[in-house]
Amino acid sequence: MEEFSFPFQPYDIQLRLMREIRECIDHRQVGIFESPTGTGKSLSVLCSTMTWLEEEEKRIENELEGKQKEAERKIKEFEMEKGDFVEAERKKLKARIEESEVNERISERKKMEIRVEQAKKGVVEVSRKRKTALKESDFGMEEEPKDEFAPSEEYHSDGEGHSDLRAEGEEEEKPLKCLKIYYASRTHSQLEQLIEELAKTRFQPRVVTCASRGTLCVNENVKKLKLNHLINEKCMELRKNGSAGEKKQKTEDGTKKKKTCATSCEFYNTTQIEDVVNGVLANKLTTTLQVTKQGKMSLGCPYFATRKAVPQCQLVLLPYQVLLHDGTRQAWGIDLTDNVVVLDEAHNVLSTINSLYSSEISTKSLTLALRLIREYIVTYKLRLKAKNLLYMKQLESLTSKMLTFLNSQSKEDVMTMAELTRHLNILGINLFKLAAYIEKTDLCKKFHGFYMQLQKNEVKKENEKPKLTGIQKLMAKKEEEMKEVQSVEPEKAPPRPVPSPLFALKSFIDALTNKCDDGRIVVEKTPSDAKFRFILLNPADRLSEVVKSCRATILVGGTMEPAQLLVETLSRGSIGPESIRRFSCAHVIDDSQLLAVTVEKTVDGKPFQLTYQTRSNDATLKSLALSIQNLVPHLPNGVVIFVPSYDFLYNFQKKMNEFGIMKRIEEKKSVFTESQQPTSDVWERFSRAARTPKGAVFFAVVGGKMSEGINFCDELGRAVIVIGLPYPNKTSVELKERMRFLDGQMPNGGSLLYESLCMHAVNQAIGRAIRHRRDYAAVYLFDERFGKESTRSKLSAWIGDRTQTHLGFGEIVRKTRTFFEANKKP
Repeated sequence: MEEFSFPFQPYDIQLRLMREIRECIDHRQVGIFESPTGTGKSLSVLCSTMTWLEEEEKRIENELEGKQKEAERKIKEFEMEKGDFVEAERKKLKARIEESEVNERISERKKMEIRVEQAKKGVVEVSRKRKTALKESDFGMEEEPKDEFAPSEEYHSDGEGHSDLRAEGEEEEKPLKCLKIYYASRTHSQLEQLIEELAKTRFQPRVVTCASRGTLCVNENVKKLKLNHLINEKCMELRKNGSAGEKKQKTEDGTKKKKTCATSCEFYNTTQIEDVVNGVLANKLTTTLQVTKQGKMSLGCPYFATRKAVPQCQLVLLPYQVLLHDGTRQAWGIDLTDNVVVLDEAHNVLSTINSLYSSEISTKSLTLALRLIREYIVTYKLRLKAKNLLYMKQLESLTSKMLTFLNSQSKEDVMTMAELTRHLNILGINLFKLAAYIEKTDLCKKFHGFYMQLQKNEVKKENEKPKLTGIQKLMAKKEEEMKEVQSVEPEKAPPRPVPSPLFALKSFIDALTNKCDDGRIVVEKTPSDAKFRFILLNPADRLSEVVKSCRATILVGGTMEPAQLLVETLSRGSIGPESIRRFSCAHVIDDSQLLAVTVEKTVDGKPFQLTYQTRSNDATLKSLALSIQNLVPHLPNGVVIFVPSYDFLYNFQKKMNEFGIMKRIEEKKSVFTESQQPTSDVWERFSRAARTPKGAVFFAVVGGKMSEGINFCDELGRAVIVIGLPYPNKTSVELKERMRFLDGQMPNGGSLLYESLCMHAVNQAIGRAIRHRRDYAAVYLFDERFGKESTRSKLSAWIGDRTQTHLGFGEIVRKTRTFFEANKKP
């Protein structure tokens, strides 16, 4: 399609979606777009955004050329002008300033072009910025020895002429950057699939995928730690060792050579990192796998190469947490200004923000942190300047009071941040300034190094026990033998690596700087430990930070409805209805490819409603089981049955066995059940069985792994059965607080959240079936509440508009037989 360079002849709905996205970007709006899975959503988003990017680049180029010519014309005109000399000079000065600004922008664009050409030729660039910001020692060059963990020089908290900690006169070179599309999704696998979709088009933007150290690291000694926080800390430790451990020694001929510390990272090297960056900018390395493979081969760190490539790439793929968390966004150098942001699977965006800004810290972490802070103050007391000492003492006081309060609590509790501040008696501590101090002085990194040094010292002391004489050894041996006779203890496992507690403490302090009404503090108690947990109740400000920073935001997903809660959240972030564009695609399938019915009465004619009160009732469960038994024989291949919870699933299957119904179902189809274990092979076994003539039934949980991330296409999901409305647990402390908060923001706000969570889960479950144009499936909604318009209106439009209601069970069976006969392949 010429309009958007779509690789195939687009369906009408694809064309409409691409035009809606283009309009959204042109009008600088927030778009909420629903495009069912199987309708070519990713390809439509890519083609529309890439087309806009190309055309916008051309428009900017033409605009700058025009402005340059206009400025030159004005200067000549004003030079020829006679009359008021002062006025003529003022006009000339203004025109020259305009010309200078235009020329600077043109120069930046040319530099970007030159940089890309250098990358294609394999030229390694070493910029002034890297030399100053990363420091030569960071890449293993000689530096004066110093205490890595010592406090910073005098700290100035309120600016006081020091906007940051850079040395006076240090030059910061403006990094090269370009217009770009930021495309965020939940998982790395979804981002990799997007690159596969991009390969189907004619577009060849410079593309890079942001990922964690855990994904990009190629140092085997670091990767084996598995956990991200341990990987991050080990990376930091090795880089510190690299700067401290590399010295230059004179050889016999008088030249100097580097002596590399054995505990540094061989991949953290300027030239080799730049080599990987070149591969990305030259479009030779487009996937994470290619980047890590090249990094391993050339000894250049893929993680730092990826971070360096981001400003110069036109399509930046990134997981939600990199885009939606302010601190992570800044660490990656993500500049949203005038760029377009796409959030895929955007029905998750609010819950993701809530999760990213939640924080917790336990008594164990607080105890360790307090010990560490006190030892640090003692060690560096003579070197701590007045302001530094003040903040260190505040940090010690805060940690001590948090620990004392947590130990004094005998039960779980929920409180506002203002209440916690009063309980801790920390009104004299400015948490904003304390958080800024920790951030600007790199205190967490210093404490991490200090913490690692303490651990090494303890191990060293343990290994340096005093030597014993022969008699002392004999006495010690007898004493040990007596102990062994008295008490034989099992051998202790080696201690696992423990992360530095300052990172958790800093995260919790940051959480406490949110608006008082936007969060709650939960005190949780267990027999062995206790902890503070901060929960964010209002994601509006965090979402608006992203939306207001960029040119346009595209919120797209297969199941965006119900979207009212998202609209209300945007409104609380000062994004008015005039700035929001909504569009919901129909499905690419014909009506004949979908049978959707509500099952409001069971096979015995009884009304069916699965509530908290009826879900354990034997009569209700038996009627439901008999209905499934009567329906399953008419369903070919794979049948997926979604239930509200794991507790219900296990109880229902137990009752089906007691009734003898499960055995009769197993005679017709193989039966499989979703496992809570991550390593289970149940999905593979079901897939094989579903493709056989006998077929298979798969019991899964709404909101579980199978309802979110698995595609039941073709024979794997010829029928989807949803049992009941999967409302979340109202006794959850977190849910109760969120509902209470929303009730205070708008009428029935809590109910809106409760309904949205339920119906999003239903729509996600239904969306597992019908994954492409030629697919077909039947959907059965077991609960009389699905027959109500108020419930059905919250279903995705493509399913809600096609759903048949108020049918008897016999009629449903007849329609089922007719549907599958009509869709049977000849």
